[in-house]
Amino acid sequence: MDELIKLIQIIDKRIGNPAQLFSSKSKEKRLYQEISSGNIVDDNSAISFLYPDGQEKGGLKMIKSRLRKKLMNQLFLVDEKNESIQAPHAVEQGCLAKLLQARVLIDSGGNDLALPLLKQALAKATEYDFNYISSLCLKAIIQSYVNLKERNLFYKAVKQLDNVMLKVAADQEAEMFFSEASIELSHSIVARKAYLVKVNDVLEKMNSLWQKAKTFDTFNYYYRISMWLHELNGNFDEIVSLTTYSEEVIKDFDNVSKRFDHRFNKFIQVYAYLRAKKLEEGLALANAYLPSFTPSSNNWFAFMENYTLLAIHAKKYEVAHMLLHQVQENTFIKKINKYAQERWILFEAYLHFVHPLVDQPLKWQSLVLNTSEYSKDKEGFNVAIVILQVMYYLEISDYEALEYRVDSLKKYALHHFKDSFSERSRTFFKLLNVLVRSNFDYLTTQKKGLYLYQKLQRTPTPGDAYAEIEIIPYEHLWELALEKIKKTALNA
Repeated sequence: MDELIKLIQIIDKRIGNPAQLFSSKSKEKRLYQEISSGNIVDDNSAISFLYPDGQEKGGLKMIKSRLRKKLMNQLFLVDEKNESIQAPHAVEQGCLAKLLQARVLIDSGGNDLALPLLKQALAKATEYDFNYISSLCLKAIIQSYVNLKERNLFYKAVKQLDNVMLKVAADQEAEMFFSEASIELSHSIVARKAYLVKVNDVLEKMNSLWQKAKTFDTFNYYYRISMWLHELNGNFDEIVSLTTYSEEVIKDFDNVSKRFDHRFNKFIQVYAYLRAKKLEEGLALANAYLPSFTPSSNNWFAFMENYTLLAIHAKKYEVAHMLLHQVQENTFIKKINKYAQERWILFEAYLHFVHPLVDQPLKWQSLVLNTSEYSKDKEGFNVAIVILQVMYYLEISDYEALEYRVDSLKKYALHHFKDSFSERSRTFFKLLNVLVRSNFDYLTTQKKGLYLYQKLQRTPTPGDAYAEIEIIPYEHLWELALEKIKKTALNA
């Protein structure tokens, strides 16, 4: 039943309800409709819907088999212009469909009818650099020329095939490198460490394949493995270089450009500039790339997170407020998941804390008080919530509540930050402890916290998989904390 459910989900998404397949009162139609609506999830629920009288007697197996066969045939009717499917995937499916049709014609003696289909598929496969399809088309073309006794055209096609097969060999070798890397890097820690020892040699070979073959697959496999490794190691400067190089490649190589994921590269490039602390360059890129993302998509909101964080980290608070306003005015924000919506509330609270608007000076305080902590659905930014609450109690000089929050952070750190990837958070928590132990005295706090502050400045941001959220860089928060207790002392 699981296979049938997945097949129906694909058909619904790609084609829509194929009601014309069924007779008006057939059990196959009823089975399809109830699975599509979510009422049937297994054989037992199917029996209860289709056989309410309990007289099933093995009929369900036959109905499932007939339904599966009809749905599999529907896959050939997928519209290659369906906008929900990426264009290269649609092109690939269209080429394969023409190839299949041509094969049927060749096997039926219709070689002259097959050739136009094969040439259409070959032209499109060549344009989009589907070299394996080009090779299949050329083999079928050669067979047709043999059957039609076309000697000159036969040798011309053979020469074409020889050239294509060199590209196919390069694509297949790159794919094997990629597949091996995927298996080893997603296996045990021991396997990952063993593979990482030889990964530089692998990347050199993959880059050599790309430089020699200049095909989409050789570049894309090299790009994906390089990106994965840099993310694992938190090498954001390397990601900046890789994504910048990729932008040059897609300008110079049309075959790569047609299938390359432009928006992902733009998204990850802006993210890398943020993590590499190249803020001004990142802001310029984010502004240039924003029109590439549709405001109604989840990708737009994800891109805007990085854009807003770049502005906040660069202390371009007016820009950050403007971006936040664009997000809040976008009606599609109600359609993104709850976790993402709450993240935007946190961004708003932090931004109003560091740079309150004149007409809303206390808005961030109300946002803090209405933000709960340590709930399971907020895993990943609990730290940001509690730190913001610490800053709130510092702002209103409620030192008793502040000490309680700092103590909560100590307990949280003991349970959640036991590895080296949490060094920045751990260091900032120690600075907050210095603040409490110094009784909020400015000079004492500044002096005792100097070493930790300098250590924080030297500590790089963690790799992507282990990153805590620093909506405001910890260095900026510490400077604000010192400024607050200094101002409080002067006003005392």
